[in-house]
Amino acid sequence: MSVSPVSTNSSPDALSRLRISRNEQPRRGSWGRWIFGVVVVLAVLVGTAVLAYKYGWLGIGKNLLTMQEMMQTRPEVRQASVTVETGRSAEALVVATGYLESRRQAKIGARATGRIEQVNVEEGSRVETGQILAVLEHADLDASLSAVMASLAKTKAALAEHEITIMQARRELDRVEKLWKSKTASETDLDDSKYKHESAVAKRGSLAADIALAEARVREAEQMQANMFIRAPFNGTVISKDAEVGESILPGGMGEASGRGSAVTVADLEHLEVECDVKEDYISRVTPGQTAEVSVDAVPKFRYQGRVRKIIPMGDRARATIKVKVEILNVDARLFPNMSSTVYFLPEETETKASAPERRVFCDTEAIRADDASRFVWIADEQDRIRRQDVKTGSERDKRTEITEGLSGGERVIIATPGLESGQLVKIAR
Repeated sequence: MSVSPVSTNSSPDALSRLRISRNEQPRRGSWGRWIFGVVVVLAVLVGTAVLAYKYGWLGIGKNLLTMQEMMQTRPEVRQASVTVETGRSAEALVVATGYLESRRQAKIGARATGRIEQVNVEEGSRVETGQILAVLEHADLDASLSAVMASLAKTKAALAEHEITIMQARRELDRVEKLWKSKTASETDLDDSKYKHESAVAKRGSLAADIALAEARVREAEQMQANMFIRAPFNGTVISKDAEVGESILPGGMGEASGRGSAVTVADLEHLEVECDVKEDYISRVTPGQTAEVSVDAVPKFRYQGRVRKIIPMGDRARATIKVKVEILNVDARLFPNMSSTVYFLPEETETKASAPERRVFCDTEAIRADDASRFVWIADEQDRIRRQDVKTGSERDKRTEITEGLSGGERVIIATPGLESGQLVKIAR
């Protein structure tokens, strides 16, 4: 096809003569080459996609399949616990979970209302019994203490002065008695001297009582002043600073609404224990003083030595559990309150122990399923696609079953509902 050129010197109707020739045909063979190129490109793309799907190059095939199946509804399942136990933990009679706590932990507040003037500690500070943690404003109490101490000093001075008066009255009485005996002084003079002396002695008792009252007021003012100093009640570590300088604080923990109830929280990190819940069905296997091993998630591949300190004589009706406190015997600096822990309640050691494997794998009994062929579990991969894994099981205790063959530990075993199939995608509840 061609377009007739327009001459610059043409007449005004040159545009009307512009025309497109429809008789010219494209060159033979150009369309064929274009179609052939398109077919080749499509063939390469299709082949690449097939190979990627088959061999999973760069994860393309898997991702495409995942995107397709993500449109479908996945059954929701729960993940089971698969643990590897070594040493004596593998012989545990009962296994329970709980959290670390300090045997002595307290929110330290003030005995009186006031505004914080000074905080002497930070989180992590080591404190000793009686150490001043914070100070409340107390200038007015200082003035009151000075006033009552001045009053006490004045009363003591008055008593000292009165002692001289008593001495003078005693001497006067002695002189009059001598004169009365010599018939020089009358009996009236003697009586007057006696009354003056007795009155002075009685007044000394009154002044002594005033001194006692003034001393009591001084002690009261000193105690009120001491209440402005917040001190550590025991040796420990500051785990939380609950108030800052300038904030008001109220005694008795009543300040949460309008102020602060405590200045700092102190815990004794040298005496830690695990508070765990033991099922009622297994509480008979736990006794006070029983040895235990404690694993802490924050300190993997290490077991702390424990001992049952107390079994709380009160059950939880809703959860059917009993609280047990297990003290840790070898506390170190890696442990802190509120860390999640697992307690393995151990049997008594005997001189002759049966040989047991050093490494044992346990799985939640609920996750183990069975059919006519064998027992098996469902394992989910990184994309939450499940596959069947046949297992051989051993003894069962505390709703955990030992896996003697089929699992090595670390697998994502799920607690599945009936009707699942290998290769199916599931949704694991978090």
